[in-house]
Amino acid sequence: MCIAGETPVEVRSDTGEETRQQDPAELLMEQMPKGHWVQLGQHTLTFYCNCRKCCGKWSGGPTASGTMPAEGRTVACGSLPLGTRILIPGFGEYIVEDRGVRGKHIDIYMASHAACLKNGIKYANIFRWVED
Repeated sequence: MCIAGETPVEVRSDTGEETRQQDPAELLMEQMPKGHWVQLGQHTLTFYCNCRKCCGKWSGGPTASGTMPAEGRTVACGSLPLGTRILIPGFGEYIVEDRGVRGKHIDIYMASHAACLKNGIKYANIFRWVED
């Protein structure tokens, strides 16, 4: 057993030599991408779902990136590369997985058309994750 902050010690049976295991928290920190948020300025926020009114002939299908859209993850944006991680204050973190809008405009995927209508149009300062 190990007390918090102590590095576990393992003794190799073949040599009797002590080896130190890396703390699991340190391993997790090493695996996390290093980076920072960069402000992109104010964007218009609209909302869309996978219905015919919102997506036309592409309704019910995958996003431009090939993934099926998911509420809480998918946004459409024509000015950022597919796969870009963005932060929308008041809404959360999303991934640019779809197209359909241009300029300083983010279209947030919702599971229902009623939810899209309820949200209307909003404005927010957007942030992009940039890896170091």
